[in-house]
Amino acid sequence: MKRDTFAAGLWVFAQSVEKHGGYDSTVTVREQIRLAASVPGLKGVELIAPAHVSQENFKEVKSWLEECDLTPVSVNPYVWTEDIWRRGAFTSPDPKVRRAAIDTAKLAIEMGHELGTRKMCLWPGEDGWDYHFQADYRQLWDWTAEALREIAEYDPETRIGYEYKHNEPRTHMLVSNAAKAALLGCELGLPNIGAYLDFGHALMSREIPAESVAMLTRLGRLVGVHVNDTYGTGDDDMAVGAVHFWAMVEFLLELERSSYDGWLTLDLVPKRENAVAACTRSIANMKNYLALISKLDLSKLGDAQADQDAMQSQQLVQDLLALN
Repeated sequence: MKRDTFAAGLWVFAQSVEKHGGYDSTVTVREQIRLAASVPGLKGVELIAPAHVSQENFKEVKSWLEECDLTPVSVNPYVWTEDIWRRGAFTSPDPKVRRAAIDTAKLAIEMGHELGTRKMCLWPGEDGWDYHFQADYRQLWDWTAEALREIAEYDPETRIGYEYKHNEPRTHMLVSNAAKAALLGCELGLPNIGAYLDFGHALMSREIPAESVAMLTRLGRLVGVHVNDTYGTGDDDMAVGAVHFWAMVEFLLELERSSYDGWLTLDLVPKRENAVAACTRSIANMKNYLALISKLDLSKLGDAQADQDAMQSQQLVQDLLALN
Protein backbone atom coordinates (compact mmCIF):
# COMPACT_ATOMS: atom_id res chain seq x y z
CA MET A 1 0.00 0.00 0.00
CA LYS A 2 1.25 3.47 -0.85
CA ARG A 3 1.67 5.35 2.40
CA ASP A 4 1.14 8.89 1.16
CA THR A 5 -2.21 8.57 -0.64
CA PHE A 6 -4.43 10.39 1.83
CA ALA A 7 -7.56 12.08 0.51
CA ALA A 8 -10.79 13.55 1.87
CA GLY A 9 -14.32 13.94 0.68
CA LEU A 10 -14.70 17.59 -0.26
CA TRP A 11 -18.00 17.54 1.63
CA VAL A 12 -16.07 17.24 4.92
CA PHE A 13 -15.27 20.96 4.65
CA ALA A 14 -18.88 22.10 4.25
CA GLN A 15 -20.77 19.43 6.18
CA SER A 16 -24.00 20.53 7.80
CA VAL A 17 -24.36 19.79 11.52
CA GLU A 18 -27.57 17.98 10.56
CA LYS A 19 -25.84 15.07 8.86
CA HIS A 20 -28.42 14.19 6.26
CA GLY A 21 -29.66 17.74 5.88
CA GLY A 22 -27.39 18.75 3.05
CA TYR A 23 -24.30 20.94 3.05
CA ASP A 24 -23.42 24.46 4.15
CA SER A 25 -23.99 26.52 1.01
CA THR A 26 -22.08 29.47 2.45
CA VAL A 27 -18.79 27.58 2.00
CA THR A 28 -18.07 27.77 -1.72
CA VAL A 29 -16.54 24.90 -3.67
CA ARG A 30 -13.38 26.93 -4.17
CA GLU A 31 -13.11 27.53 -0.41
CA GLN A 32 -13.68 23.82 0.27
CA ILE A 33 -10.81 23.00 -2.08
CA ARG A 34 -8.57 25.54 -0.35
CA LEU A 35 -9.43 24.12 3.06
CA ALA A 36 -8.63 20.61 1.85
CA ALA A 37 -5.29 21.81 0.49
CA SER A 38 -4.42 23.27 3.91
CA VAL A 39 -4.43 19.80 5.55
CA PRO A 40 -0.85 18.51 5.88
CA GLY A 41 -0.37 15.31 3.87
CA LEU A 42 -3.72 15.54 2.07
CA LYS A 43 -3.19 15.03 -1.65
CA GLY A 44 -6.57 14.06 -3.10
CA VAL A 45 -10.29 14.82 -2.89
CA GLU A 46 -13.53 13.10 -3.76
CA LEU A 47 -16.19 15.32 -5.29
CA ILE A 48 -19.95 15.10 -5.69
CA ALA A 49 -21.81 15.81 -8.93
CA PRO A 50 -23.59 18.12 -9.31
CA ALA A 51 -23.04 19.55 -5.81
CA HIS A 52 -19.34 20.26 -6.40
CA VAL A 53 -18.80 19.81 -10.10
CA SER A 54 -21.24 20.11 -13.01
CA GLN A 55 -21.32 20.81 -16.72
CA GLU A 56 -21.42 24.51 -15.89
CA ASN A 57 -18.37 24.76 -13.63
CA PHE A 58 -16.06 21.80 -14.33
CA LYS A 59 -13.40 23.97 -16.02
CA GLU A 60 -13.23 26.22 -12.96
CA VAL A 61 -13.16 23.25 -10.57
CA LYS A 62 -10.35 21.64 -12.55
CA SER A 63 -8.31 24.84 -12.42
CA TRP A 64 -8.90 25.20 -8.66
CA LEU A 65 -7.73 21.64 -8.05
CA GLU A 66 -4.63 22.21 -10.16
CA GLU A 67 -3.96 25.51 -8.38
CA CYS A 68 -4.04 23.70 -5.02
CA ASP A 69 -2.15 20.64 -6.31
CA LEU A 70 -4.98 18.26 -5.37
CA THR A 71 -5.76 15.09 -7.31
CA PRO A 72 -9.41 14.26 -8.07
CA VAL A 73 -9.91 10.75 -6.63
CA SER A 74 -13.50 10.16 -7.67
CA VAL A 75 -16.67 11.96 -8.71
CA ASN A 76 -19.74 10.62 -6.92
CA PRO A 77 -23.42 11.13 -7.86
CA TYR A 78 -25.64 13.10 -5.48
CA VAL A 79 -28.59 10.72 -5.04
CA TRP A 80 -29.59 11.26 -1.41
CA THR A 81 -30.94 14.01 0.94
CA GLU A 82 -32.90 15.91 -1.71
CA ASP A 83 -36.65 15.41 -1.67
CA ILE A 84 -36.71 13.64 -5.04
CA TRP A 85 -34.88 10.67 -3.48
CA ARG A 86 -36.96 10.34 -0.29
CA ARG A 87 -38.46 6.99 -1.43
CA GLY A 88 -35.23 5.81 -3.01
CA ALA A 89 -33.03 6.57 -5.99
CA PHE A 90 -32.46 3.34 -7.95
CA THR A 91 -35.21 1.67 -5.87
CA SER A 92 -37.81 4.43 -6.14
CA PRO A 93 -41.28 3.18 -7.15
CA ASP A 94 -41.36 6.06 -9.64
CA PRO A 95 -39.61 5.14 -12.91
CA LYS A 96 -38.90 8.83 -13.61
CA VAL A 97 -36.95 9.07 -10.36
CA ARG A 98 -35.01 5.89 -11.16
CA ARG A 99 -34.14 7.39 -14.56
CA ALA A 100 -33.02 10.63 -12.88
CA ALA A 101 -30.73 8.63 -10.55
CA ILE A 102 -29.14 6.79 -13.48
CA ASP A 103 -28.68 10.06 -15.37
CA THR A 104 -27.05 11.66 -12.31
CA ALA A 105 -24.61 8.75 -12.10
CA LYS A 106 -23.80 9.17 -15.79
CA LEU A 107 -23.18 12.87 -15.16
CA ALA A 108 -20.73 11.91 -12.42
CA ILE A 109 -18.89 9.65 -14.88
CA GLU A 110 -18.70 12.47 -17.44
CA MET A 111 -17.42 14.91 -14.81
CA GLY A 112 -14.86 12.32 -13.79
CA HIS A 113 -13.65 12.20 -17.39
CA GLU A 114 -13.30 15.99 -17.45
CA LEU A 115 -11.32 16.05 -14.20
CA GLY A 116 -9.18 13.03 -15.03
CA THR A 117 -10.52 10.26 -12.80
CA ARG A 118 -12.33 7.01 -13.61
CA LYS A 119 -13.66 6.10 -10.19
CA MET A 120 -17.02 6.55 -8.51
CA CYS A 121 -18.23 6.01 -4.95
CA LEU A 122 -21.93 5.23 -5.26
CA TRP A 123 -24.07 5.77 -2.15
CA PRO A 124 -27.83 5.81 -2.80
CA GLY A 125 -28.61 6.66 0.81
CA GLU A 126 -32.38 6.25 0.61
CA ASP A 127 -32.39 2.87 -1.14
CA GLY A 128 -33.95 0.50 1.34
CA TRP A 129 -37.04 0.21 3.53
CA ASP A 130 -38.32 0.94 7.03
CA TYR A 131 -41.15 -1.52 7.69
CA HIS A 132 -41.89 -5.20 7.29
CA PHE A 133 -44.00 -5.84 4.17
CA GLN A 134 -43.14 -2.36 2.80
CA ALA A 135 -41.04 -3.55 -0.11
CA ASP A 136 -40.75 -6.36 -2.62
CA TYR A 137 -37.12 -7.27 -1.97
CA ARG A 138 -36.69 -9.03 -5.31
CA GLN A 139 -37.98 -5.96 -7.13
CA LEU A 140 -35.61 -3.62 -5.28
CA TRP A 141 -32.68 -5.85 -6.17
CA ASP A 142 -33.79 -6.12 -9.80
CA TRP A 143 -34.08 -2.34 -10.17
CA THR A 144 -30.66 -1.85 -8.57
CA ALA A 145 -29.02 -4.48 -10.78
CA GLU A 146 -30.61 -2.99 -13.91
CA ALA A 147 -29.43 0.51 -12.97
CA LEU A 148 -25.91 -0.63 -12.10
CA ARG A 149 -25.59 -2.49 -15.39
CA GLU A 150 -26.57 0.57 -17.40
CA ILE A 151 -24.21 2.83 -15.43
CA ALA A 152 -21.30 0.40 -15.55
CA GLU A 153 -21.67 -0.23 -19.27
CA TYR A 154 -21.87 3.53 -19.93
CA ASP A 155 -18.10 3.56 -19.33
CA PRO A 156 -16.50 0.17 -18.62
CA GLU A 157 -13.26 1.93 -17.62
CA THR A 158 -14.87 3.74 -14.69
CA ARG A 159 -14.74 1.61 -11.54
CA ILE A 160 -17.92 1.86 -9.50
CA GLY A 161 -17.77 1.10 -5.81
CA TYR A 162 -21.12 0.70 -4.07
CA GLU A 163 -20.71 2.15 -0.57
CA TYR A 164 -22.66 -0.32 1.50
CA LYS A 165 -24.23 0.53 4.84
CA HIS A 166 -26.46 -1.34 7.28
CA ASN A 167 -28.88 1.47 8.10
CA GLU A 168 -29.27 5.25 8.33
CA PRO A 169 -31.14 7.12 7.07
CA ARG A 170 -33.38 4.06 6.36
CA THR A 171 -33.87 1.46 9.07
CA HIS A 172 -32.61 -1.09 6.53
CA MET A 173 -30.54 -0.33 3.44
CA LEU A 174 -30.68 -2.67 0.48
CA VAL A 175 -26.92 -3.17 0.05
CA SER A 176 -26.04 -3.52 3.70
CA ASN A 177 -22.74 -5.41 3.84
CA ALA A 178 -19.55 -6.20 1.95
CA ALA A 179 -20.85 -9.50 0.58
CA LYS A 180 -23.91 -7.86 -1.01
CA ALA A 181 -21.78 -5.14 -2.59
CA ALA A 182 -19.45 -7.76 -4.06
CA LEU A 183 -22.43 -9.83 -5.18
CA LEU A 184 -23.66 -7.02 -7.41
CA GLY A 185 -20.53 -7.18 -9.52
CA CYS A 186 -20.38 -10.96 -9.47
CA GLU A 187 -24.06 -11.36 -10.37
CA LEU A 188 -23.83 -8.91 -13.27
CA GLY A 189 -20.51 -10.34 -14.41
CA LEU A 190 -19.05 -6.86 -14.75
CA PRO A 191 -15.46 -6.28 -13.59
CA ASN A 192 -15.90 -2.55 -12.92
CA ILE A 193 -18.50 -2.95 -10.13
CA GLY A 194 -17.45 -3.60 -6.56
CA ALA A 195 -17.51 -2.11 -3.08
CA TYR A 196 -16.43 1.15 -1.56
CA LEU A 197 -15.42 0.05 1.92
CA ASP A 198 -16.21 2.56 4.66
CA PHE A 199 -14.53 1.60 7.95
CA GLY A 200 -17.43 2.87 10.06
CA HIS A 201 -20.06 1.22 7.87
CA ALA A 202 -18.25 -2.10 8.22
CA LEU A 203 -18.43 -1.76 12.01
CA MET A 204 -22.13 -0.91 11.80
CA SER A 205 -22.65 -4.10 9.79
CA ARG A 206 -20.95 -6.10 12.58
CA GLU A 207 -18.01 -6.85 10.30
CA ILE A 208 -14.35 -7.01 11.13
CA PRO A 209 -13.09 -4.34 8.70
CA ALA A 210 -9.82 -6.17 8.04
CA GLU A 211 -11.72 -9.33 7.10
CA SER A 212 -13.89 -7.31 4.73
CA VAL A 213 -10.70 -6.08 3.03
CA ALA A 214 -9.47 -9.66 2.68
CA MET A 215 -12.74 -10.87 1.15
CA LEU A 216 -13.20 -7.96 -1.25
CA THR A 217 -9.61 -8.00 -2.51
CA ARG A 218 -9.78 -11.79 -2.90
CA LEU A 219 -12.67 -11.25 -5.29
CA GLY A 220 -11.08 -8.23 -6.96
CA ARG A 221 -14.00 -6.06 -5.83
CA LEU A 222 -12.39 -3.42 -3.57
CA VAL A 223 -12.77 -0.14 -5.47
CA GLY A 224 -12.00 2.36 -2.74
CA VAL A 225 -11.77 3.02 0.99
CA HIS A 226 -13.29 5.58 3.34
CA VAL A 227 -11.74 5.98 6.78
CA ASN A 228 -13.28 7.41 9.96
CA ASP A 229 -14.43 5.98 13.30
CA THR A 230 -17.65 5.27 15.15
CA TYR A 231 -18.90 3.77 18.37
CA GLY A 232 -20.69 1.26 16.16
CA THR A 233 -24.34 1.97 16.86
CA GLY A 234 -24.52 4.78 14.34
CA ASP A 235 -22.48 6.36 11.58
CA ASP A 236 -20.63 8.83 13.80
CA ASP A 237 -17.95 9.68 11.21
CA MET A 238 -15.43 10.67 13.87
CA ALA A 239 -11.70 11.25 13.44
CA VAL A 240 -9.70 8.13 12.64
CA GLY A 241 -8.53 6.28 15.75
CA ALA A 242 -10.93 7.98 18.15
CA VAL A 243 -12.49 4.67 19.23
CA HIS A 244 -11.25 1.57 17.40
CA PHE A 245 -7.47 1.71 17.64
CA TRP A 246 -6.66 -1.98 17.10
CA ALA A 247 -9.36 -2.49 14.48
CA MET A 248 -7.85 0.37 12.46
CA VAL A 249 -4.31 -0.98 12.84
CA GLU A 250 -5.44 -4.41 11.64
CA PHE A 251 -7.41 -2.76 8.82
CA LEU A 252 -4.33 -0.89 7.56
CA LEU A 253 -2.23 -4.03 7.92
CA GLU A 254 -4.67 -6.06 5.82
CA LEU A 255 -4.74 -3.34 3.16
CA GLU A 256 -0.95 -3.67 2.93
CA ARG A 257 -1.04 -7.46 2.88
CA SER A 258 -3.69 -7.33 0.16
CA SER A 259 -1.56 -4.97 -1.96
CA TYR A 260 -4.22 -2.26 -1.98
CA ASP A 261 -2.70 0.67 -3.86
CA GLY A 262 -5.61 3.12 -3.77
CA TRP A 263 -6.45 6.16 -1.70
CA LEU A 264 -7.42 6.35 1.96
CA THR A 265 -10.22 8.92 1.88
CA LEU A 266 -11.39 10.68 5.03
CA ASP A 267 -15.17 10.68 5.34
CA LEU A 268 -15.78 12.70 8.48
CA VAL A 269 -18.62 14.76 9.90
CA PRO A 270 -16.97 17.27 12.24
CA LYS A 271 -20.08 18.54 14.02
CA ARG A 272 -18.32 20.70 16.61
CA GLU A 273 -14.70 20.26 15.60
CA ASN A 274 -12.72 22.22 13.06
CA ALA A 275 -12.72 20.17 9.83
CA VAL A 276 -9.10 20.89 8.98
CA ALA A 277 -8.01 19.92 12.51
CA ALA A 278 -10.03 16.68 12.38
CA CYS A 279 -8.47 15.71 9.05
CA THR A 280 -4.99 16.65 10.24
CA ARG A 281 -5.35 14.52 13.35
CA SER A 282 -6.73 11.59 11.36
CA ILE A 283 -3.82 11.56 8.91
CA ALA A 284 -1.28 11.89 11.73
CA ASN A 285 -2.91 8.94 13.50
CA MET A 286 -2.79 6.77 10.39
CA LYS A 287 0.87 7.61 9.87
CA ASN A 288 1.54 6.56 13.47
CA TYR A 289 -0.30 3.27 12.92
CA LEU A 290 1.58 2.58 9.70
CA ALA A 291 4.84 3.21 11.56
CA LEU A 292 3.77 0.63 14.17
CA ILE A 293 2.98 -1.86 11.42
CA SER A 294 6.48 -1.38 10.02
CA LYS A 295 7.88 -2.69 13.32
CA LEU A 296 5.67 -5.78 13.35
CA ASP A 297 7.36 -9.11 12.73
CA LEU A 298 5.08 -10.39 9.98
CA SER A 299 6.80 -13.77 9.88
CA LYS A 300 6.08 -14.42 13.55
CA LEU A 301 2.56 -13.07 13.16
CA GLY A 302 2.03 -15.45 10.26
CA ASP A 303 3.18 -18.37 12.39
CA ALA A 304 0.83 -17.37 15.21
CA GLN A 305 -2.06 -17.01 12.80
CA ALA A 306 -1.28 -20.37 11.20
CA ASP A 307 -1.81 -21.91 14.65
CA GLN A 308 -4.70 -19.51 15.38
CA ASP A 309 -2.81 -18.70 18.57
CA ALA A 310 -4.65 -15.64 19.86
CA MET A 311 -2.36 -14.99 22.81
CA GLN A 312 0.80 -15.19 20.71
CA SER A 313 -0.59 -12.81 18.09
CA GLN A 314 -1.78 -10.50 20.88
CA GLN A 315 1.69 -10.47 22.40
CA LEU A 316 3.26 -9.54 19.06
CA VAL A 317 0.98 -6.57 18.49
CA GLN A 318 0.73 -5.42 22.10
CA ASP A 319 4.52 -5.40 22.38
CA LEU A 320 4.55 -2.70 19.73
CA LEU A 321 3.38 -0.36 22.48
CA ALA A 322 6.17 -1.24 24.91
CA LEU A 323 7.68 1.91 26.39
CA ASN A 324 11.18 0.51 26.95
